[in-house]
Formats: sequence, structure tokens, C-alpha cells
Amino acid sequence: MNFANYPSVWRFLKSEMLVILGLVEDASRTDAEIAELYGLNKGTVASVRRRVTDAGAVYFVNIPSFNKLGCELMGFHLGSTDPAISLDARSSHYMEFCAKAPQVFSAMVGGNQVLMYTALKDATEFDYFCQTHNKMFTGPRRASKAKFDHTLFPYTMTRGSYQTNFGLVVHRFFGLDVFPPKSRIPTHSSVESPDLSETERKTLIVMVENPLASDREISEVVGLSRQAITRIRHMLVEDGYVTPVCIPRLYRWGFEIYAVAHARFSMDVAWDRRLKSQPREVVDLSTFTLSKADEAVANYMIPRFQEYAENLDNVLAWYHKIRIFDERPEISVFALERCTEVRNYEFAPAVRHLLGMKQPR
Repeated sequence: MNFANYPSVWRFLKSEMLVILGLVEDASRTDAEIAELYGLNKGTVASVRRRVTDAGAVYFVNIPSFNKLGCELMGFHLGSTDPAISLDARSSHYMEFCAKAPQVFSAMVGGNQVLMYTALKDATEFDYFCQTHNKMFTGPRRASKAKFDHTLFPYTMTRGSYQTNFGLVVHRFFGLDVFPPKSRIPTHSSVESPDLSETERKTLIVMVENPLASDREISEVVGLSRQAITRIRHMLVEDGYVTPVCIPRLYRWGFEIYAVAHARFSMDVAWDRRLKSQPREVVDLSTFTLSKADEAVANYMIPRFQEYAENLDNVLAWYHKIRIFDERPEISVFALERCTEVRNYEFAPAVRHLLGMKQPR
């Protein structure tokens, strides 16, 4: 999907801003809870929720906890391609590749750069992923092949904001006089083997594939009663296998820049010290963060280039002051009007793969 196909600027009513903020902060909130939180009418909240969802201003996903499905590694893959190849050709080729690589849950192509995030079972899976990429980009597709730098983040050595983190970005953009969402500090997660029955696995996959599906709709696919599906769905959410999330389509709101910061840190500075003393914006405004003792990746959606330049200067000044970098950080900037989303938080292929279940044809 090409970001440039959408209107450059959207305008929201205050009631719409409040409902969107409430949902982005916590997608499980009911209409009554949002109405009470912001002093709105429950009917107004229900109407606004339908309107902003139907219009595509926000969308809902059920984000799986990959670590609970036996995933040991998160992969960050960034590379450049031949700038002489058209964006349409590169995008088409990487869409074809992602259809062969279920490990990819997020990917985009912009300019001559390709960015992907993966959920990998183990080191062997990483090698297989790389071989699939090399095999795919032979023959006529070779010119589109990105020369990737791969960075692996093992769950046992990583702290991450494994759920999306858009609340503070939306709060800042709207400029509402309400309390901001709480910071989501990157946390550690251990790897587990999934203890799920066959029907529980099927239910999980349907929930990830169709986040807004009702219990009755899920029951028709899985072949269980609605009551049984209700019980399983509650268990999957309460036990942390999946988390309902509302994601704002910021590129449809007029956001201009997507920036990815990849930093390598000096081991002379303790990891805890770096995390505790760094500017709050580093984590608060990153929509997805992976951090380990010597390396980190953070992702930012930014309304205007001027804001990007100002924030960058402030953040880098702090890092340089305490001499925290092992080498100059790599900051990749994507102009959203010239980007194509190849996969955008599409988790179902990875979940099927991790659970050993067949991919749909």
C-alpha cells in the first residue's frame, strides 16, 4: 500500500481526538469507560468509534506475544537497493518475498531503502530466512535485492516495547489539555513453550487474522460453541498470548517522516544507567523499541521535518555529552509520501509459522 495515495492532511473534531486518544492508549476500553474518562456522552463515543474506524483513521490489531509462542529472536533488517530500480518494482518484489517469508511482520520500502522486522524461532531460522532472501533475489529480481545489515535481539538479552507505543505521539500531536498516557518502559520477556490445545491455537490465529471478529464469528471458523470461544479468548488475553491494540494511521493524518534510529553503545556505560538517564522522548515517542546492552533500535513517526531536526539535536546532544556511543548512530529517514508499506503489523503468518500450522494458499 503506497502512503502517497492518501490525503495529505486530516482534520479531527475534539470529540474525535479524545476517543482516538482513549483507544490508542488502551484498545480494550469500552465506550462507557471512554465517555467517563473524558466527560463525553456514551452514544457520542460509540458513533465516533465507528466513524474513525470506518474512515481508516485508526485500525485494530491483536498483537501476539511471540516469546510465549517459542520465538527466541526478534530481527531488525535494514538495507539499500539500486536507486535505478523503480519504487514500484522494488515494492512488488518485496511483497512477493514476504509472501514466502512468514517471519516478517512489518516491512516497508522507501527511496532505495528496505526495512523489515521479523520473529525468528532461533538462529537456524535466521539462516533459513537469509537463504530464502538470497534465493528469491536471483535472476531478473537480482537488481532489487537489498544489501541488508541484520541485527538480532534475543528475548533473553533484550528489553522491548513489544506492543506498539503510539499514545504519547498522538497526545503530543493533538495538543489536548488532558493527562498524557503513561510511558511504556521497555521490559524483559522470557521465552516460553506454548501450552495450547489445537482449538486454542486455531482461536489465537483467527483472533490475529481478524481482530474485530465476534465470538460467534470465531466459533463458526473454529467449530466450537460461542461460549467456549468466549472462554478461550478471555484466557488468551488474560494470559498474555495476545493484546488488543488500536493503531493510528498517522500517514493519513499528514505525518511526513518515519525515522529509524539504530545505535551501538559503549560497554563502558552500564545498561541500566543509560536507560534511566536518557531523555524521556527516546522511549516515549518511539513507536517500537528494542534495546540490549550494546545496541538498540527505535522507530519514530514525525509530523514535520522541522520537528525531526529539533528533536534529533536535543537527543544527540545528551548522548554525546556522556560519550555513550560506540560509533556514530545510523538514522534512516523515510519520506512517507514516497514509501510503500509491504507489511504493516501483519502477525498472522508469523503466528501460524511459530505454531507449526499451515499457511493459507
